[in-house]
Amino acid sequence: KVQIGGGEEMAGYSKVVLGPGTGLGVAGLVHALHAWIPVPGEGGHVDLGPRSERDLAIFPHVETIEGRVSAEQILCGRGLVNLYHAICQADGIAPLYHDPADVSAHGLAGADRQTSEALSLFATYLGRVAGDMACVFMARGGVYLAGGIPQKILPALKMPEFRRAFEDKAPHGELMASIPTFVVTHPLAALAGLSAYARMPGRFGVATEGRRWRK
Repeated sequence: KVQIGGGEEMAGYSKVVLGPGTGLGVAGLVHALHAWIPVPGEGGHVDLGPRSERDLAIFPHVETIEGRVSAEQILCGRGLVNLYHAICQADGIAPLYHDPADVSAHGLAGADRQTSEALSLFATYLGRVAGDMACVFMARGGVYLAGGIPQKILPALKMPEFRRAFEDKAPHGELMASIPTFVVTHPLAALAGLSAYARMPGRFGVATEGRRWRK
């Protein structure tokens, strides 16, 4: 894992995982009764709205689902393209790219203003949502960015925008500054987690009754 910004993990405190990839997965990990209890959910579908003047210019062009912009409408692969296209529309130009890999590659290379801004705003919006989830779970054990995208845009996440947006939760800026954020770089993180559960099931509060298990 690679840490982004400051803060230190506090042992025994809740953690949050966000996984921007084909969608936006969100889950919590709560420590209670001497075990880690995973808390699944649909946090990727919380509302995401504009705050800055630039946001207000771009958001009318973001593709919606039944009139609303959820976090997943921007913070996933197709969402990055959605954001890039909205930026192009706000700037009155035709988009050149329609694949997430093209948008991220050109954005990281600084090839043009629109792809660069798309990555910058992606990092900003991801920081906002990650900060929201950190508040929900009081995740002083850390916030972890998994999924397929964060590793690929790590240089963009290391820029100030992500962490600045994460900490911008007045009046709790000091608390947010103390919560660490990480990009998960393990190539098979999900399998590593399943392996840990298989080896040490007692460490996790996962009910197995009524489930099918094959040896």
